[in-house]
Amino acid sequence: MPWSKNSAAAACGSSAVIRSAPMARATDPILEELHLRYLRGGSGSARRRFTARANNLWRLAQGSNAAVLKKIHNGGTHSRKQLGNQFDYLFSKASAIFGNMVEHDPERRTLSREERKTIATDWEDAWTGDPKNGHTTHLLVSFPADVAPQRALQVAEIWAAEMFQSGLHVEDEWAYIAALHTDRSHPHVHIVINNRGLENDSWFYMAKGHAFDVITMKERMVEIAAEQGLFLDSASRIERGKLTYGPSRAELERALREGREVREVPLQGPAVRDALAQIRDNVATLQLFSSMARQSREADLASKIAAVAQILARGGIIQSTEDFMQAQDVQTRGDLGRYYDAWIDRVETGIRQLSQSEQGEMRREFYVAASDVARELGDDRGAALMQRPAREALHRSQIEDSTNSRDGVTREIGRDGIAEIREKISEAAKSVGLDPAQVQDRLGQGAANAWQERDWVRQDIQAVAESRNLDLESEKDRGKAAGLVESFYAKTAELLDRALEPRREHDRLSRTLQAMSHALKQDGQVAFQSDDHAGRFAKDLTQRYGDDLMARLAKGDDRALALDIPDPAQRRDIARAIISAAEQHESMGMSLKQVQEAKMRLQDLGDSQTTREAERSQTKKREDRDRER
Repeated sequence: MPWSKNSAAAACGSSAVIRSAPMARATDPILEELHLRYLRGGSGSARRRFTARANNLWRLAQGSNAAVLKKIHNGGTHSRKQLGNQFDYLFSKASAIFGNMVEHDPERRTLSREERKTIATDWEDAWTGDPKNGHTTHLLVSFPADVAPQRALQVAEIWAAEMFQSGLHVEDEWAYIAALHTDRSHPHVHIVINNRGLENDSWFYMAKGHAFDVITMKERMVEIAAEQGLFLDSASRIERGKLTYGPSRAELERALREGREVREVPLQGPAVRDALAQIRDNVATLQLFSSMARQSREADLASKIAAVAQILARGGIIQSTEDFMQAQDVQTRGDLGRYYDAWIDRVETGIRQLSQSEQGEMRREFYVAASDVARELGDDRGAALMQRPAREALHRSQIEDSTNSRDGVTREIGRDGIAEIREKISEAAKSVGLDPAQVQDRLGQGAANAWQERDWVRQDIQAVAESRNLDLESEKDRGKAAGLVESFYAKTAELLDRALEPRREHDRLSRTLQAMSHALKQDGQVAFQSDDHAGRFAKDLTQRYGDDLMARLAKGDDRALALDIPDPAQRRDIARAIISAAEQHESMGMSLKQVQEAKMRLQDLGDSQTTREAERSQTKKREDRDRER
């Protein structure tokens, strides 16, 4: 029989039992559309639109993936220089470009520095005033990890042309330029829009209820994706059952920096009441979908939808699930390769969430399987790299709270020694344009193999190029970026080698320091045979511990010695011996005023250390007495 609202009610059973009034209100307008489009495959009705909320719920229930549309906070630019820097970021990572400011060329991946400069200059020439949010808008469109980059590009390009070029939503056109990035597991597109309209001088802005409402824009993108055979959803947090406000960018960055879960603030007052009412309506809609599927003999689909309804009904959250692969999208070996790369990224992210003790074995097992897949894809070199250890000391080392390890060798150097290593590596990273936090994160795990090391090296060269405004398409700039990265690796290798195992040539230096400490305790002072001897010794010290050693000791900071002398008390005694020698010999590189300051500060350091040790001893005694009771 033909499908209608009445027959829908009959098929679902008694309307009094199955369909409450709220359920009817929520679902009546869409029953016929959904049934024809999804259960029968009717082509005529498929062209007509139904409510976005119902669309989202249907897809959520079947495990579809969410699309993301985001306006970048503080992403607007106020000057040609700012816009140029933004363009440099966009096009240095681009896999493809599009927009009404560039010629259409499917093979083109970037714009030259001169082309970027020309566009930025043209845009700035038409700017007037200084808008609070800038003369431009920066949007981010992100797709699920299992969407092929070319399909993401296709959807984003059609969507952007309709939004900013067609005049369908607002009677004007805006200059825009976009770049597809594939440097993360999720393909994503950055779009920069010049806010001043080209035809009618309209100002581009996004606001709730406006033609450019972020929710409406995202829903249209999902519709365009569906027209291209790619089924996404634009489900809101509430539609997924989340009763919290989304985390701010600052909270996301803090959580990443502190290595913890992101904290979300619960909805309050009317917001939570409205959300609960919407969730109740959504449960009713899903229950009806399940009945429709069951009456159409789609038992598996009915069970899946019913399960999702139950999750929402008991206050749970619908998690966005990703199919491992969209089989219909895999047409070439290249498509499979892209899925494979995204798979590696996702698994690596998961492994990093494990405890440090679990990561090693899990990573080894994973790369055995991954290398087999690489060979099947014809990437013999990639497979070989997965079985080969990393080469650079930075990527082979693992630093924990008080130990430095590499290639099965571990050395205890104490917390001060580790802090010294981390500080010096961070300084070296910052000096070449690398993110110290990212480098420190790598030090906690080390590269699993040469494959991962290769990826890290590429990322570092890219980061250095961005920080120094180098064009990686230029052979000269590419060589400069690589050279800076290599120099950083060399510096860190020297430091990590020294921390792992003292070199033989420094044994004499270590023996001399021990003898000086003994002499100070026995004779009350330290002196060399001559100023020349003292000067040569001071040179050995600075070569070993850094040119700023004497200046640091003058401030009472003896941590530069921590790599060789982990014990704080022993290190303090040796620092005092060096200061005593500096008091006798000007060639040591310390003035008498610095000597006196160093003596006082090292004494204060010693007193503080003694006090802390006494407090720890008293605490331990109290704990022992409590246990005896």
